[in-house]
Amino acid sequence: MKTNLTIRSIRPVLLSYSYPAGEELAWVGGIIRSWDAALVEVTLSDGTFGYGEAGAGIMAAVAVPGIVQAYAPYLLSADFAHPLDVGDHLRSYTAFWSRGGICSGVAGAIEIAVLDAVGKRESVPAYELLGGARRTKIEAYASGGLGTSFEQIDVWASTQIEAGFHTVKFRAMNDPDTTIQLIEHVVPRLPRGISFALDAVQASASHPWSVSDAIRVGRVAQRYDARWYEEPCFATDTKGYAQVRAALSVTVSGVESNGTFEEFERLIAAGGIGLAQPDVTFVGGPKNFQRVADLAATNSVKCVPHVWGSGVTFSANLHSALAHPHVELFEYCTLPNPLREELLVDRIGLNDGYIDAPTAPGLGIHVDSDVESRFPFQPTGGHVIR
Repeated sequence: MKTNLTIRSIRPVLLSYSYPAGEELAWVGGIIRSWDAALVEVTLSDGTFGYGEAGAGIMAAVAVPGIVQAYAPYLLSADFAHPLDVGDHLRSYTAFWSRGGICSGVAGAIEIAVLDAVGKRESVPAYELLGGARRTKIEAYASGGLGTSFEQIDVWASTQIEAGFHTVKFRAMNDPDTTIQLIEHVVPRLPRGISFALDAVQASASHPWSVSDAIRVGRVAQRYDARWYEEPCFATDTKGYAQVRAALSVTVSGVESNGTFEEFERLIAAGGIGLAQPDVTFVGGPKNFQRVADLAATNSVKCVPHVWGSGVTFSANLHSALAHPHVELFEYCTLPNPLREELLVDRIGLNDGYIDAPTAPGLGIHVDSDVESRFPFQPTGGHVIR
């Protein structure tokens, strides 16, 4: 299979889906009035093009065009032997200013776009360029549970169970005591055989709990046999993660927004997590995702991708998960988001809680002028935490 490539052009593509009045997404972190996507389009020298996504664009899409422009001189007319060489190339040449954060996400978006383009050119699914699919389907869990009341989360969980999911993940409330009450309300109502996970959202978002409170909530999740306890500490609090994990037997997971392999390396070395949650669109692309999954496997740490974006994020993480032997579970965001379904060439094959491996070339992504005109970017929206 021919994998070498030359990049001819690159441009950012910002999109928004604005929720109709009365249908905005409400949660304890605020009101989500639109779903934003910060895509990157890469065109190869033969005219083949592909798309990637910077995951942090759901909150900071306006930052992406300038970063794309800054990366361009290191890419245009550059020759690569394989799509997975792109991210390392950018990390090497721009190390003075692009280490981690949204810059890493944009570098990953470019690598994803090149992977998509080469897959299209060679008429193979992207996972074939990642070493081949290790499975024909992967278990998915339902991720959502953003309600502001216990009853809303009850209804959401019941809906996902009816759809065939076997694990549901809901979000914490702002404070630890209300979160404990939420667990005690929701979990006993779940049918026998249904698992749950609690996402503490960096415990919790802009005002992190103390380590002692994070442990207190974790003990309740543990008592109810949670499948895992997610992000019980602020993203950068490696010491706190280690303390929480040492105090609990429930699996502790994180950190979805990590932008580098090294951040996962430090967290795992500290004993902070039993489940790593890299996102291809945050961590720097498919190559870095593979590195994190390899590291997790070596250290007996589970690996489940974080997936929270448009169809590009969904597909990039799905192909990466299918191609790695250590990844056996996939996050399925159940929130309404046309930027997911309408960008995918094929319908998502969800059967009894499992997602079938896609077969379309590349990532199976479709973006054209019609998509760009139907989803014009709205710079005042996105996931803004209040």
